Amino acid sequence: MSTSEKEGAMKSILVVGVRGLPEVKGGVEKHAERLFPLVAQRGWAISVAGMKPFLQPGQYNGVQLWRAPSLGIRKADRWLYAAATLIRAIRVRPDIVHFARLESAALLLAYKLIGCKTVVRYGADCDAHPWSGPRKWTMRCAQYQLRWADSIIALTPALAKKLRASGKRRKIHVIGNAVDQPEHFPQDARPRVSGDYILFVGQISQKKNIHRLISAFRVFSKRHPQVKLVIVGDWGKRTERKRVEALNDDRIVMLGALPRSELGPLYRGARFFVNPSVREGHSNTLLEAISTGCPVLLSDLPENRDLRLDAKHYFNPADVRSMVSALGRAHANPSAYRVSPDRFPQWDNIAEQTVAVYYKLFAGDGTPRGAQQAAPRS
Repeated sequence: MSTSEKEGAMKSILVVGVRGLPEVKGGVEKHAERLFPLVAQRGWAISVAGMKPFLQPGQYNGVQLWRAPSLGIRKADRWLYAAATLIRAIRVRPDIVHFARLESAALLLAYKLIGCKTVVRYGADCDAHPWSGPRKWTMRCAQYQLRWADSIIALTPALAKKLRASGKRRKIHVIGNAVDQPEHFPQDARPRVSGDYILFVGQISQKKNIHRLISAFRVFSKRHPQVKLVIVGDWGKRTERKRVEALNDDRIVMLGALPRSELGPLYRGARFFVNPSVREGHSNTLLEAISTGCPVLLSDLPENRDLRLDAKHYFNPADVRSMVSALGRAHANPSAYRVSPDRFPQWDNIAEQTVAVYYKLFAGDGTPRGAQQAAPRS
């Protein structure tokens, strides 16, 4: 290839840290599924590096899918994934490596040494302390290497503020998630649950605060025995699910993990949606609820406050009484807790903002290799 041909080649981006596409549970995976096909439409060659069994090699809506080798041992596969994606980057030399989660940036400096520009997406887990085990050292290593990242994308202003307070004052951009379009949630599907119910959707972990929500619901249900609590999500620890099952309360309905395409009817049929998290980034499930017109309640965290909803939507996630009071208010007048999707960006807007970050990486390089690409839309 001649020098002029190389200079005119399409810019390439290797996305690291996404387990798989499409319809893979997790906020990072949802973000990648919505965002990167739109970036590819804007003239960028996107390759997502995934893992078995979450990704099948091939293509998804213009995005190339590459799967790292696997030993079939979860912990070993994480280290194998990290090594294999770096080796792939050495072979294909992408213009940009986009780390979709902080943990995947543990080898960021190595990517810099082979000449790649680097972008790190900074979400709620990045600010979680304390980490434990091998992950503790992986996260600390990634945190330390943020000083060499070319750009950092914080999901919320609150997370950006924490980054700046830690001394990382430059190269920070705030780009969150977006509301979904109606076609993402088919109208003809029927909900799995009938009657009056409160809905929680999310990957169930300690930060989701689900047990305190259940405690609050059981107090609330003494006055509203006809209302159910529907929990959708994968229980990380089986013992946690058994604790709930031991309550023997048939008003608590656990549906397990469901494909995103099946969530629309549940959102539309719910009396309201509740997000009780004690740690949050820019909640995809909350935005999904808003997208479908479902009324919402959420915990009073700085990251949730960045949504700028009315005060009535918030409650103290550490206080069961505050949660019970909020459940009662929302149940009495759910329509007052509905939020217009027009207040939030569309995924096209998020793609434009992300592409603008990519362009800035090459602002001082003269004529970039992707010079024939269309400029970002206004």
